[in-house]
Amino acid sequence: MGDTVGAWLDVVHERYPTADAADWDRPGLQVGDPGAPVARVLVTLDVTSAVLDEAVRVPETFVLAHHPLLLRPLHALTTATAAGALALRAARAGIAVAAAHTNLDASDDGAGTSDPVVAVLGLQDVVPLCPPVAPGARAMGRVGDLAVPMTLRDVAARIARDLPAPSARLCGDPERSVRRVAVLGGSGMSAAADALAAGADVLVTGDVRHHDALDALELGLAVIDAGHHATEVAAMPTFADRVAAAGAARGLVAPVILSDVSTIPWESV
Repeated sequence: MGDTVGAWLDVVHERYPTADAADWDRPGLQVGDPGAPVARVLVTLDVTSAVLDEAVRVPETFVLAHHPLLLRPLHALTTATAAGALALRAARAGIAVAAAHTNLDASDDGAGTSDPVVAVLGLQDVVPLCPPVAPGARAMGRVGDLAVPMTLRDVAARIARDLPAPSARLCGDPERSVRRVAVLGGSGMSAAADALAAGADVLVTGDVRHHDALDALELGLAVIDAGHHATEVAAMPTFADRVAAAGAARGLVAPVILSDVSTIPWESV
C-alpha cells in the first residue's frame, strides 16, 4: 500500500486506539485524504501557523499533533476562527492533519503525557491514576512513590529544572513532606479526587485555576502547576520514536520528524 495518510493513521490507531480516548475528544484524521501519499510525518504538540510553515517546506507532509486542531464544533469553515483558518490553509496546501490526544495521554508505552514527570521524579510502583474511560481501555494519569521523601519545594524545583517548565508554581506548604505523587499531564485538576483517593500528597498537572487550587488545599492535597505545555511537550520525542518504530515495522519508509517549532504561547516578564 505504501506510505499514505491512511497507512500512517492505521499505525497510530493500532498503537494508540481511539477507544482509549475520552468521549468529548476528537482524535484521528481532521484534514486530508486517507489515500494521499506521505513523504514525511511531522510530530508536534499543537498545530499553529508556524507549524504549517514548517510542514509546507516538504510536500506531502503529514502533521501528527497531540492537540486536535478541530476540537470544538465549527459552525462554518471560514477564516473567522483560528481553527478554521488553519484547517483551510492545510487543506489548500495538501497537508493532512491528525491528532492523538487523550488516547496518547492514556498510553502505557512510555509516550504518555504523564510519563515525563514520572521519569523526572523517579517514581516507583507506578499505577494508573484515573479510571479508564470504558472497560478494557487504558487509563490516564499516574500515581507512584518517591524513592525518598522530599519537600514540596524540592519536588517543584526538580520538575522546573528537568522539564521545560519555567513557570512552574506550587500550592501548599513548601516544606511539606511529599512521598506519594499523582500526575496528570496537560490540564488535569479534574483528577484531584482521584489523587486524594490514591493517597497522593501532591498532584502535578497544568492549567490550575484559582478556585480549584484553593479547594485542593482545603482537602489536604498540594498542587504543582508545571504548565500545560511543559508537562506534555516533554512526551513528544518518545511519541515520535514510538510512531517511527511502529511505522517501520509495517514497512512504511517516510521519516518521522519532531517539529522544531515552539508552541509556548507565554513569555515571562
